[in-house]
Amino acid sequence: MKDHKIFAISPSGQGRTYPENNIFLTGFMGAGKTTVGRALAKALNRPFVDMDEELVKNHNKSVKEIFAESGEAYFRQAEAALLKTLSEQDQPKVIATGGGIVQAQANRDILKKSITLFLDLTAEESWARVDGAGRGERPLASGFADFRALHAKRRKLYLECGSVFSAEPGPAEIAANVLDFVLWQDPVPLRAEGRECVVRTYAPAQSMPGLLRNLIGDSKAMILSDRHFLENPDGFGGLFPGIPTVYPKETGEAAKTMAEATDLLLAMAGARLDRSDYLLVRGGGSLTDLGALCAGLYRRGLNLVLIPTTFLAAVDASIGGKAAVNLAGAKNQAGLFHLPREVWIDPLFLSGLPDGLKREGLVESFKAALLFDPPLLGLITRQLGNILAGDTLLLSQIIHDSARHKAALVAKDLREELGLRDALNLGHTYGHAAESFHGPTLSHGRAVALGLAVALVYSRERHGLDHDLAKSAIDVCRRLAGGSFPDPPPDGEVVRLLSFDKKIRDGKLKFVAIKAPGESVIDRGVPPGDILSAARELFRNEPKA
Repeated sequence: MKDHKIFAISPSGQGRTYPENNIFLTGFMGAGKTTVGRALAKALNRPFVDMDEELVKNHNKSVKEIFAESGEAYFRQAEAALLKTLSEQDQPKVIATGGGIVQAQANRDILKKSITLFLDLTAEESWARVDGAGRGERPLASGFADFRALHAKRRKLYLECGSVFSAEPGPAEIAANVLDFVLWQDPVPLRAEGRECVVRTYAPAQSMPGLLRNLIGDSKAMILSDRHFLENPDGFGGLFPGIPTVYPKETGEAAKTMAEATDLLLAMAGARLDRSDYLLVRGGGSLTDLGALCAGLYRRGLNLVLIPTTFLAAVDASIGGKAAVNLAGAKNQAGLFHLPREVWIDPLFLSGLPDGLKREGLVESFKAALLFDPPLLGLITRQLGNILAGDTLLLSQIIHDSARHKAALVAKDLREELGLRDALNLGHTYGHAAESFHGPTLSHGRAVALGLAVALVYSRERHGLDHDLAKSAIDVCRRLAGGSFPDPPPDGEVVRLLSFDKKIRDGKLKFVAIKAPGESVIDRGVPPGDILSAARELFRNEPKA
């Protein structure tokens, strides 16, 4: 039984239940709660707690000894106190409960407010699983008649508290089913100019061969993969036997050249691809740019599937239809707009990325939260430490919401002709100046984190953004920048670099600010001095590293 409504999101973004709560596993004796819980916690990068084991540790006695010496009533009180404590802690966990946790109404109330999953097993199978030595350690498994009656009584209460999963398969299969359940997100549609792109924000690698078969039918396909995966194979290629894979000579931004584009176009021609065929691109934002450009050029438009492997590409670069390579040392000078047919995002892969790569993308997600989504802003602010630690469930929600907001804007203004996508430049004006000044020593994400902080100060001073909210958001930006902001460029360099900003129209600079979360404003004709003043104010109060 699947119920993917846990993460249902209303169009307004209000009334959502974020997966920052604990995941509780309930069920009768022998259901496998501990084994499944450990596997699930490992996959989700969450701590695991077995409540019975915790009570045994706290009392330095077995459950049987606690029952014998203090009675069941005492054990239930201790169990309830532990449940309350766990439910009040900040870090989300995967928790295997004791079989009798549901007997108290207060406990059921806690479980109902969380993500609670009931592993269901017949009384007969449960009795068989606790047979032998294990049964002797269970004080409530002395005779089958009483055991079956207790099972029937508790099962009604388990059903009251959460979603149901059969506990009959092996633990690995149960854990996989539960993982699919908690990570599922409805695909995000992106329709623009008569074309439709489907952004699948839950597409684990093992599902991709099936997705491809359903998508291409009898058509052919080619894979463009980041050279990193040639030098560090991870098994992905084995999912697509018989499909040729092309690797660029370079990695990262160095792959975005006309020479690499020519090589890819020649490979596509050599494979005799036609317009009904597909190019799959697996890599970061630089490679998705290169692949999308060639897909748009080849025979005036080849079908395209993007598989981003960096957080930044997942939440930004792969969504929007932009494609470009660098020319004469300048970024993105040769490009076009070409929507992919689909985007496949694997949150399980992304959660395992190094901390720095997660920060790069989270900066863009935090920007989207400030612009469009107060609940997402609250989630990132509250849970940033756990997000950076790789909590897959939290990261999955952030990826989904970021994709949803980006897709909504792109659908209205694919070619950036109406100015609707201007708001996405929040933090980029000063950030790009810092990035240009520092060169390759400063990453894009860290530069934008600084730019966001400057924009927040500007918003506080010029548009009345709440002081406490601005302070909290600047602290998040600082943490996303790695604990401290990069040094600001000299004022003269900022003024010079701002003169090249792409948002200048008729000699007037546009600067994006926010009045409140979800309420952006674009100031036109902003004097560089106002931006410099905000930067000085930021660094005047910046803690020393």
